[in-house]
Amino acid sequence: MSVDFRRLAQVRARRSTRRRRWIRGLVTLGLATGLVAAGQLAAPSLSGHPLASWLEHGVSFSGPDATPGANETRGRVRIVEPAAGIIRVSWGFLGLMSVELVVTPETLIVVGDKEGGFGDLRDGSQVRAAYETRGDGLHATRVEIVHAP
Repeated sequence: MSVDFRRLAQVRARRSTRRRRWIRGLVTLGLATGLVAAGQLAAPSLSGHPLASWLEHGVSFSGPDATPGANETRGRVRIVEPAAGIIRVSWGFLGLMSVELVVTPETLIVVGDKEGGFGDLRDGSQVRAAYETRGDGLHATRVEIVHAP
């Protein structure tokens, strides 16, 4: 075999190796994204399951005003949709885990020591929210703004 053909074979082998590494990285990234998405989708539907508290980052109230099915989450507000009355609170590594909460007129919104309104909920605010699981989603009963951006 001539020198040119050997060199061509080496170049092709290097390209093939790079292509395989690139594809392997993309597959790994796709699998990780799929697992995170599956956790996001499964978290609200696993209410009462032992993994639900881990997936939703919720803890049960232990105070005197505890209600069955009441949960709490802490994190940053990432999405505020005033027209729909929805906020998305995210936490965890890079904010990958999140929960979507419906804010109704009955929801108590606390800013410092005062009662606030939906307009006080801003993207990036650090919040602690108590919510109940209902048939049509997770309804916030109390949202406390811990730190505003």
